Amino acid sequence: MHPTDVDPGVTLAGRYRVAELLAETPGDGGVAQTWRAIDEVLSRSVVVHVLAADDPRVDHLLEASRRAATAADVRFIRVLDALRDDGVAYVVREWVAGRSLGALLADGPLPPQQAGLLVREVSEAIARAHDQGLSHERLDPDAVVVTDTGSIKIVGLATQAALSGARTDEETGTDPQREDAVGLGRLLYAALTARWPAGPRSGLNAAPRAADGTLLSPRQCRAGVPRPLDEITERILDEQPRHGDPLTTPQQIAAALTEVVGMTPIEGVLPPASASGDEHDHGHHAGGPPNYADAPTQVGVPPVGATRGDLNGRAPAHTQHIGAAGDLGDQTQRVAAADMSHTAMHPRGNYAPPHPPAQAPHHYPEHEREQRPRWWRIAAALVALLVLAGAGLLGYQLMSAAFDSPGPTRTPSAGGSPSPSKTNVAAAGSPIRITGAKDFDPPPGGNGEEHPEDVDKAYDGNQSTLWTTMSYHNNPQLGGLKPGVGVWFDLGKPADVGRVELSLRSGGTDVQLRAAPESASSAPSAIDDWQQIAKQDGAGGEVTLRPDKPVRTRFLLVWLTKLPPDGSDYRGGIAEIVVRR
Repeated sequence: MHPTDVDPGVTLAGRYRVAELLAETPGDGGVAQTWRAIDEVLSRSVVVHVLAADDPRVDHLLEASRRAATAADVRFIRVLDALRDDGVAYVVREWVAGRSLGALLADGPLPPQQAGLLVREVSEAIARAHDQGLSHERLDPDAVVVTDTGSIKIVGLATQAALSGARTDEETGTDPQREDAVGLGRLLYAALTARWPAGPRSGLNAAPRAADGTLLSPRQCRAGVPRPLDEITERILDEQPRHGDPLTTPQQIAAALTEVVGMTPIEGVLPPASASGDEHDHGHHAGGPPNYADAPTQVGVPPVGATRGDLNGRAPAHTQHIGAAGDLGDQTQRVAAADMSHTAMHPRGNYAPPHPPAQAPHHYPEHEREQRPRWWRIAAALVALLVLAGAGLLGYQLMSAAFDSPGPTRTPSAGGSPSPSKTNVAAAGSPIRITGAKDFDPPPGGNGEEHPEDVDKAYDGNQSTLWTTMSYHNNPQLGGLKPGVGVWFDLGKPADVGRVELSLRSGGTDVQLRAAPESASSAPSAIDDWQQIAKQDGAGGEVTLRPDKPVRTRFLLVWLTKLPPDGSDYRGGIAEIVVRR
């Protein structure tokens, strides 16, 4: 019997009644079909992979299935049977209701904490399989299932590689530890960005790459990815990572992720598959062979910026750690382990805690209600005192301003006597206070984030701290990816800017000073809406940017278009800025 002769209603081995075709996987010797079937002995659904008995994959598949059946970790979908019968070979495994990670990521990337916890869980399971001498070697978004209870199941341990027609490790000389480590790195990249770094797969588009073909990091692809998770991804996928030693085994990856996201059980953190409310095909998403039909490759597309909405329902009370280490120090920030989707990104890149629940109105007992007028009188008196204090403070500030401001500027008249000017102005060259700032990384090419957590270091009065750009490969013009990056500064209100003094990270920086229109009440979002008022190429160290004449504006942008070398890469930075009249 050829697998194409298998039709709904056929019973295999006198036990498994074929019900529904889920997928077909072509190979050199024919087509492997995946069916949902009914185990009529135990009255339950199962998944059956069917191949012609003479298919060259059969021997490898049956051997892999028998080995996979020994896996002790419950996170692997179990192999129940594997044999030849009546001209066909088939493998039977358990049926699991859920959605594949690929289907889940079709809605957008996971929140970073969820992504880290999910891949930590998969890494731990794969590491235990390696302890038993087993490997997967075909990890992709269809190999991970989020069940209807919110747990994870891993599909195709050993068997998926056999179904794909891959040669054995002995034949190829590959290292199964390294193969699975790379697969885990790709899963982490996909969970953080909803892109697949090895081309289109499982319904996900290919991850964007630089002009030279270099894979962009998750932080370059999507705003809001924490630096520690970005660095772990690089340490897995790059054989010579810039941050730390390479992670080459599932054990190492599990340990690194545990340091960042903790050891929260995945149940209750990921949304159960049924929580989405979507109709889904349990058989396909629960581990039918992945659909390898190529989606359109999008190289250099705008980066993914969307984040998942409320996925968690009620968050557990316990917390875990996620690192927020920067280039200049290691700090650890506590975040709610299962509440990342409820948090908002703080302008500096930290996770702001969710708003506390509104409290129910307080009901006073009768004896307390009688005492309330006294408290109201005390409260009214306190309010009156605060108003008086505020009025006094305002008066003091007005008098101080009057005494501190310079007197009328006088210039000699034709007869030699001074004549007063019409207005009092602040002395030229006096500093203008900066009230706020934000990194500026607009499209095209930008992803909206360029180390936002370090922006305040550019104007904190400390030359030893600095804001830096991300590192760019191969090209000082930001890797050829974008026209520039920078930081805009808010002066609080329009002011006449005469010059800007910068302390730059190192020489070889092309820097521009740009100003927003005087009427702008917020910083422009497009670079073309900022007027260039000064520039200097090849700048480094202490730099003064001076417009031809004072420019009145509230918002200033320091825009870097060429970066100095940083080892084998390129990276710029601002240690300090002073704005003067």
